Amino acid sequence: MALTLRVPASRLTLLLGLGACADGAPAAKTAPAPADSGPAPAGDGDTHDDPVPVDQDGDGAPEAEDCDDADPDRYPGAPERCDGLDQDCDEGVDEGIPTDGDGCRDPGPPAFPEAVGVIHVGVRTGGGATDGSGSPVLACLGPDRCFGLNKPGWIDLQPGMLDIQVAEGRGWSRADLSGLSLSLSATADDWAPTCVEVRLDGEPVSCRLTPDLRLGGASGAASAWIDPEGWGHDCSTCAPAALTHGPMVGALGPDRALLWVRADATRAVKLRVAERPEDLEGASPVTTRYPTAEDDFTASLPVFGLLPDTTWHYSIEVDGVVHGPFRFRTPPAEGAPTQLRLAFGSCARVSEQPIFAAIAAADPALMVFLGDAHYGDVTELAAQRQFYRWALDRTDRAAALAQRSTLAIWDDHDYAANDADGATPTKDVSLRVFGEYWANGPTGAEALPGAFSHHRWGDVELFLLDGRYWRGLDGTLLGEAQTDWLFEGLRASTATFKLVASGSQWTTHGSSESWRDHAEEAEALRQRIVEDSIEGVILLSGDAHRSELRSLAPAPGGYPIPELTGSPLANTARACPTDPEELLACVSEPALFTLLDIDTTLADPTVEVSVINALGEVRATQTWAASALRLSPAGPRPE
Repeated sequence: MALTLRVPASRLTLLLGLGACADGAPAAKTAPAPADSGPAPAGDGDTHDDPVPVDQDGDGAPEAEDCDDADPDRYPGAPERCDGLDQDCDEGVDEGIPTDGDGCRDPGPPAFPEAVGVIHVGVRTGGGATDGSGSPVLACLGPDRCFGLNKPGWIDLQPGMLDIQVAEGRGWSRADLSGLSLSLSATADDWAPTCVEVRLDGEPVSCRLTPDLRLGGASGAASAWIDPEGWGHDCSTCAPAALTHGPMVGALGPDRALLWVRADATRAVKLRVAERPEDLEGASPVTTRYPTAEDDFTASLPVFGLLPDTTWHYSIEVDGVVHGPFRFRTPPAEGAPTQLRLAFGSCARVSEQPIFAAIAAADPALMVFLGDAHYGDVTELAAQRQFYRWALDRTDRAAALAQRSTLAIWDDHDYAANDADGATPTKDVSLRVFGEYWANGPTGAEALPGAFSHHRWGDVELFLLDGRYWRGLDGTLLGEAQTDWLFEGLRASTATFKLVASGSQWTTHGSSESWRDHAEEAEALRQRIVEDSIEGVILLSGDAHRSELRSLAPAPGGYPIPELTGSPLANTARACPTDPEELLACVSEPALFTLLDIDTTLADPTVEVSVINALGEVRATQTWAASALRLSPAGPRPE
């Protein structure tokens, strides 16, 4: 395995001394020759050799020196593996190789309690044109243990769709749950479920294939169905695979990564990482997790101990089935000169999303969603999750997100509803689901919840803002506390370029849902950039249903700040405005993304911006140099 070559020099010397091959793999070992005891004693000519040291496992290390003489893979200088054991006998575990930060130990499956806390019921509707239904469905797991499967805001029981309903806090005893039954309201509208499944606190207790079942009020259709066998299985899942969604690469650091998956139940999920794809098959898992029902079977899988600025390959194993290989590239060391290709956009509504194939073809290292990643406009838990699953079912999107770091903020449609603000009573449900379905890593700040976060990529720093959770509560868009968080980060940042992202447009020429309605706050932010001597700021935004490149008028003593609006990824387009004093370029098409090529290795670092459509055509370009984003020598400085 390539990973085992990355050992400290002292260990490598010892390994070579024990007979390592040129490629770093340990050579075949033999028992050490007896020590030279000098000339034979005079006498009758008989010799008395010293006894050969005991080496029970035949690994070349005598018992007295071997930390485990029953295991041939453990001996002084052996290559470490990510398995929670000390292979090289130095009393360290999993050192010098990628781990999950906790020794790579498999924690083992959880125990499922007798009192059920979370119930998932999944039903897959047949793919025929008349298989769907608009009628309410009632699911029962036992007498008086019933709940509806229909989710507000989501069109349930569509042909070919897997719908999942969740019930929490029922406190039902497992002893009272005997099996699944389904019934439709009295209607002439038939429904053809072809697969049904039940998970109790994540445990897959039932999966049934029902290809001939029809429920409803039409001739020959039953009004209800009761599983005649109670709990049991003739399938493992109603999804195409136990890995229902993902993988997705989340937040990355020079020495770490966060990989995201969703399973169909609480099953063993194993992550393997290697520098070469051919080394994955024999690699031990870096991380083993058991996704929980409370998190809708989503899991973020951490790995630490990586090398910066390196391409890594990974695979995901779920319930014994391996998916991959996939790849990602770690950022360079913090502050290192950087060549970063970053794509961003917002507003992905329609079913076909070929823009993500164009993004994959451009091969950015980092993809950022600036809101409206789906258009659920819902506040209920199961419905929000269903819309995220729908979004990740888009084939081109899923393929693009598996191979590059993906970060996100939300805007109104994936937060709660059109134009929703901080007064939304269910915003904590939205924040919970946002954390389940994105792998940004930590969001918010101490005692300050929200979807905001910041990320470093070499000599570039990205500040992702939450324009919804606190919006309007103190009369501002961000809220005073989030604004303070932002400027603390900007003042502390040593990055050449500081990208500050908002779901809403910063320009005062935007819509009523932009910073136009908070023009004084926007002007105060630009003035604070000057007062705090913050250079290299570039503003990113979405929402507009067109892509724009602007140069916002500077605050007194400041510099013109670029604003780059990326929209829509997959939605209808709006006409371009005409405000020539700041608008440099505008593109109005239904599928666009914005690509940044950032190069801080140059004497005067640059950001080259391209607006690209689903055909891969460049529709507008602009370049900014770092020297244009600096304060004048006579500008204000903090005291």
